[in-house]
Amino acid sequence: MVRLRILGCLLTLATSGCVVMTPSVSMTALEMASITATNAASIAPATPSDAVVVHTYDHLSSVCIQLNRDAAVADFVPALQAEFARNGVESHVYDIVPSECPYSVHYTARVDWDRRVFSSQYVPYMSSARIELREYGRVLAVSSYQPSVLNYDKWSSTRDKLAPSVRVLVFGSVDGKAPKPVVTAKSTSLPDAGHPALINLDAPR
Repeated sequence: MVRLRILGCLLTLATSGCVVMTPSVSMTALEMASITATNAASIAPATPSDAVVVHTYDHLSSVCIQLNRDAAVADFVPALQAEFARNGVESHVYDIVPSECPYSVHYTARVDWDRRVFSSQYVPYMSSARIELREYGRVLAVSSYQPSVLNYDKWSSTRDKLAPSVRVLVFGSVDGKAPKPVVTAKSTSLPDAGHPALINLDAPR
């Protein structure tokens, strides 16, 4: 098919101005690199950034989220609540957290703009975030989202970016992992000191 196109162009070059177009090697390589980076972002393990557990606390069952209207990430709160629910924690959003709510969540988030590969349109994305867990105003734990060194996760969803930080707050561990269950060894009862065990001396040895 390509040979026929080239032959047709050669025959009509003088009159029609036909030009044979071939795919750019550099453009193809760039497209493949973009696909590879996107795939890597989707399978790379997410880790929390700057996670600090100030005080130990029990596993959370519910939290109150303090709404921050200065955080311009449109889907931040829905993503935050979805991740809490995913980890078994109920959440409610308030302009002012009620005094009777023991655990409250406070956050900040930053938005930047950039263009996706092969696009001329600028779109917003969350470039950083910081989440605090407090108990009656006392900070219990803090965790942040920061872009990776290669910035491969720039276009990941807000929920995927927040997931590691939420796990830190839920489980109270800097690595965002649930504590391993404690396995208690089954105890073997010993004979009572006042009633020594009987030993059969006639038993074969």
